Amino acid sequence: MKISGLSVVQIPHSQSYGVYTPQGIQIAQVWMGQDGQLAYDLVALGYICKALAKRWDIKAK
Repeated sequence: MKISGLSVVQIPHSQSYGVYTPQGIQIAQVWMGQDGQLAYDLVALGYICKALAKRWDIKAK
């Protein structure tokens, strides 16, 4: 999925996510806990990706 211009990929069978730049460089790996709260994870990832996109000067399309 794309969030703030970054690609977010869920690592299979976990609530861990890799965050990638448009060039395919992994800039973060985030573990959100094993609580099954995927909707809350998405909200938190939105804030995390917004901050990372600003830090890496990536513009959302």
